[in-house]
Amino acid sequence: MTAFNSAAQAYAQYRPQYPTALFTGLAEHTSLDGTQTVLDLGCGPGTLTLPLAALAAHVHAVDIEPAMLAEGRALAAAEGIENITWTAADAANLPNLDLGPIDLCVMGKSFQWMNQDQLLADLDQLITPNGTVALISTAARSTASRPDWLDVIERVCVAFLGPDYLQANNPTAHPAEGRDDVLRKSPFSTLRTRTWEQRLTRTLDELVGLQMSFAHTNPAVLGDRQPAFERALRDALTAYNPAGAFTSTVPIEAAFATRP
Repeated sequence: MTAFNSAAQAYAQYRPQYPTALFTGLAEHTSLDGTQTVLDLGCGPGTLTLPLAALAAHVHAVDIEPAMLAEGRALAAAEGIENITWTAADAANLPNLDLGPIDLCVMGKSFQWMNQDQLLADLDQLITPNGTVALISTAARSTASRPDWLDVIERVCVAFLGPDYLQANNPTAHPAEGRDDVLRKSPFSTLRTRTWEQRLTRTLDELVGLQMSFAHTNPAVLGDRQPAFERALRDALTAYNPAGAFTSTVPIEAAFATRP
């Protein structure tokens, strides 16, 4: 069981879907035409997996958390998607999964949780000569685009969990090097990036539910404080905006890494 076991249901329900433009860009940058094999590593409930299934011959969805995979399987079944294999495994065990040649490996916000140097070396043995590693993440917002309601949520989180709650419940072994430096010293050292903007408007229920999807504020972390946390968050957000609509612009970044 991982930090995301208790977050799986909220993750599937409240995390936003990626914009269509991202998948158009993935197809353009990696020449996806329905014949390739894709690996979604750290797939969660299939946020990337399910849309990619329409662009690939087969998708291997791998995650260490079985609860996330259960959500993904249910979503795929509801949509009638049948070209996905769901596998519970640690990324460290990737060489032993018998996945066969991979044309594209995508990771959505999961790279930070992994032994990055070893993972990229392992992917070098799996990915076809012209294949790609694509890292999808939320890029840093400008100060001007950061919504004030994030400060409201931050104050409630600190009140319930203390000032170090993010460090206490997120990856503790970030590499000393940044993402791009790690990629440039790996076999996939040719790097291109592209960014899209996603405009989101959430209701009060959606914003409160979203907090249950994070490693630092999920039900397991909150424990018996969850009902009080949710009440306090609702009260604070309602005081901030009684209309109950919370809008933000989120930059989505894809880093495409290939061999020279």
